Amino acid sequence: MSEKFKRAVLFSGGGTRLMIYLGMFAALEEMDMKPDVLIASCGGAFAAAVINAFPDSISRKEYLKSEEYFRFVSGTVLTKHKKLSQIGLFSLKKLSEKRNAPFIEDVFSRYLVEMPQDLSMVFPSLKNAQFSQRIPTVIIGSEMLFDPKETGQKRNSRKLYQKVIFTDPETAGKINPEQIIIKSENVLNSAVETLPVIKTDISLLESTRISVSDMFYVEPVSLQGKYFAGGAVDLIPIELAKHLADEIIIEKKQPYSSVEEAFVRAVLGFSGNERLSEIEKFPVDFRIDTTDIKKDLKGHYLKKGINWRRFEIDFSFPKTYRQFAEDMEMQWQYGFDQTIKSIRR
Repeated sequence: MSEKFKRAVLFSGGGTRLMIYLGMFAALEEMDMKPDVLIASCGGAFAAAVINAFPDSISRKEYLKSEEYFRFVSGTVLTKHKKLSQIGLFSLKKLSEKRNAPFIEDVFSRYLVEMPQDLSMVFPSLKNAQFSQRIPTVIIGSEMLFDPKETGQKRNSRKLYQKVIFTDPETAGKINPEQIIIKSENVLNSAVETLPVIKTDISLLESTRISVSDMFYVEPVSLQGKYFAGGAVDLIPIELAKHLADEIIIEKKQPYSSVEEAFVRAVLGFSGNERLSEIEKFPVDFRIDTTDIKKDLKGHYLKKGINWRRFEIDFSFPKTYRQFAEDMEMQWQYGFDQTIKSIRR
């Protein structure tokens, strides 16, 4: 095992937090605290791809205000599951189920947002981004240990998901999977395999697409004859961060909503909020507080609501490119300011 990195930063969750993470990264660079390794999951994986694709914070920010990214955001299509008769009733059912993943849930056909399997078509600017091009990078995803035709069956204590760490061969050489096992009963008794695996043969953009495949939101990925799901399997991989680096910077996040908590329990078989409480107890060097993000960025941040006239879930996207660019700027600034505030505290 080679020596540890000095400083790690963790970017975890929320596809719409992308610009905030770029603001955070820019602030760390400005304060002469640039991380030596970047660990990302879910929406944070997108930020990791952009950081590796562009050489500096100005070009990264400009990319997220570009027509290419605007086209992707404004072109978001919701599936038939947006209907309250679909997702609404399904959510109520899961809220009332307190058992940990009693069944193998159908995440293959039940999801809310359409996203292409191959992101290089919609993000040509990110197509050639490579792992650790600008900074050693690790992305979290999961391999599905069951087949689509097994969905709906009883789980019977079987492990259904295995955490996958995607990175480059050199960074992989610093990771010993045996030493990053999550020890809490909450996760040990879940539907997630105890020992993670490392993969170095999947590209940065493919790994990003895998990591954002959040249960019931985005379709899993079919690759190399296997199925892969998102980074929710270990949203804030604090054990991995401690294993890789001496100094840790993480985000202080909002708790899971009751529906999100129910979905994590139904699919992965553990409590997401209990896991967040465990992470709170870990000694880290800096916590960047984004718990008030929805309040602080009200009107300039993706809002998920209900269109009662149509009786369906609705996402509110900026109507014009100008409004989109303004929102992106505000999100970037929020990430930048919160980082400086939290570190100087």
